[in-house]
Amino acid sequence: MTEKNMTKADFYTSVVLMVFGITITVMAQQMPEIPRDPYSSPGVLPTILGIVITGLSLIMLIRSIIRTRGSLGVSGASIKNVLSMTSSLRMIGTIILCIIYAFLLGKVLFPLLTFFFIFCFILVFEYDRRASIRPQIKKIIFAFLVSSLSSAIITMVFRYLFLVRLP
Repeated sequence: MTEKNMTKADFYTSVVLMVFGITITVMAQQMPEIPRDPYSSPGVLPTILGIVITGLSLIMLIRSIIRTRGSLGVSGASIKNVLSMTSSLRMIGTIILCIIYAFLLGKVLFPLLTFFFIFCFILVFEYDRRASIRPQIKKIIFAFLVSSLSSAIITMVFRYLFLVRLP
């Protein structure tokens, strides 16, 4: 990828990440709060992460505009080219999975939701749709084991170490 194309990719990525960071911050602010100890509320960490993602994407946006002196050459064709790149598709897939996870948080049991999030995340990025299912059974078993263990560990750490009431 050339320097000019990388700057365009930085511009598009920063816009998407900025929207993502703002969405995380807004959704985290809607999470329930514990009146006696607001710092143990489940929305504190997502709020901080949303603010950090928004801030860093703003820096990346400004940098891309400065590097091109404001002439990014943004057009429908350039947007299509950036969106067709594998890295862009992976980023969009990640954002969609995270938004679904955030939307279902509180509506589905936390350990179950975390299990399905991790399981789907691994399958989306490791499973090859062009290959037959037989050689990929190891990937499915691996995804199941990792998501099971991760979900259990994450739930225990938040519940017993951080003392956070999980939805």
